[in-house]
Amino acid sequence: MVRYLLYCFSIFFVVLEVILILYMLQGFFRMGHTIRLFFIMLVYPMLAPMQRIFKYSILNTYSIDLSPYITLIILNYCYFLCDMLLQ
Repeated sequence: MVRYLLYCFSIFFVVLEVILILYMLQGFFRMGHTIRLFFIMLVYPMLAPMQRIFKYSILNTYSIDLSPYITLIILNYCYFLCDMLLQ
């Protein structure tokens, strides 16, 4: 049962990574307004806590938003942690 839960969490983290990468790539490609809103609705719950943390940290930059990159690193770490626990 624990292996099944870890496997489900690892798939969940991979799906979140893909959604976040697609959100990050939308700036390079033209997408419709509804697709952009869909990605914003999916990604905002992940990015909002990171943006709040960065607002009061030393990593606060006004020219670029670093929260998607840090969130991607955290999701990747969670995936590898689940994968390591599976073995």
